[in-house]
Amino acid sequence: MRRREFISCVIAASFAVIIPTDPTHTQTTKQAAAENTLAAKIKCKDFQKTSEGKWISSAGTRIGKLDFSSHTFGIGEVDIGGADLATVLSRKCAAN
Repeated sequence: MRRREFISCVIAASFAVIIPTDPTHTQTTKQAAAENTLAAKIKCKDFQKTSEGKWISSAGTRIGKLDFSSHTFGIGEVDIGGADLATVLSRKCAAN
């Protein structure tokens, strides 16, 4: 009986070693959480999208405690809390 228990433990341990974790899933989850947090802090009325695809913030725009007045930026240019501001605005505000 002991030998059978030992073999079962070895097989179970082998599967634990073989099954890798997916680091991209964790990264994607953190990215989505950061984007959702940022989306909750922005007001679409404070931003306009230009014909070149850039975003412009209005005078007096705040993102949480951050003064973000009169900035022009595009994708990959402004990171707030691990989220790209232009990406979040495109998802949240493009239809507005």
